[in-house]
Amino acid sequence: MKNASNPAAMRRLPGAVLFNSYPLLLDVIEPILRGRAEVAGRATTTAEAARLIETHEPDLLIAGIEAAAHPEAVFALVRETLEKHPGLKVIAFSSSSDRELLAEAFDAGVSALIAPNASPDDIAVAIRQATDPSIHFAPTRLPAPKQHADGAGLTEREIETVRLVAKGLSNAEVGRTLLVTEQTVKFHLSNIFRKLNVSNRTQASRRAEMMNLLDESPDVQAQALAQ
Repeated sequence: MKNASNPAAMRRLPGAVLFNSYPLLLDVIEPILRGRAEVAGRATTTAEAARLIETHEPDLLIAGIEAAAHPEAVFALVRETLEKHPGLKVIAFSSSSDRELLAEAFDAGVSALIAPNASPDDIAVAIRQATDPSIHFAPTRLPAPKQHADGAGLTEREIETVRLVAKGLSNAEVGRTLLVTEQTVKFHLSNIFRKLNVSNRTQASRRAEMMNLLDESPDVQAQALAQ
């Protein structure tokens, strides 16, 4: 029988999988969640986090996203899990105030980002609003990534990437040209394939050519020739 005098007591706590590359931060976060979420598992790798989500089918993924710790891998995890579990809500912790990183996090599907100066009550509100919203805020107007006029929403870096791919450069060569890691190149290609609605490098190159995106700027040409 429901306790009409205390409906909050009957509310089921949302299940959560915790992910952070640093075990110490998991030790800090987990006690804060007591009484706010039921922790189904903890992971320090994206592969382990994906496995726990498949096993437990939680309501929440609570993840750490840091600019210095390959955030593109976390964004890929978020996108892949949301495709399989569209009802999953993602709450992220990040000490970064980089607007591009925050925009990419929300683009990947993160529902809420929590700053390091948040209080336990802030975390409780984030969980509640992600799983059972009762307050709706006007969206923060983050500056949109630079886009080519006919680029299907590609950022300038994604356009640079597809131009180099169209030249036949490998991911490693593209990374050296743009001074980024090979994993970052893969992340950009994943976004390019999604935005251009293609499934491989050849199709992306052809679509980019049809959209007149392969006319390189002098800066990109100089970088490519220097390799």
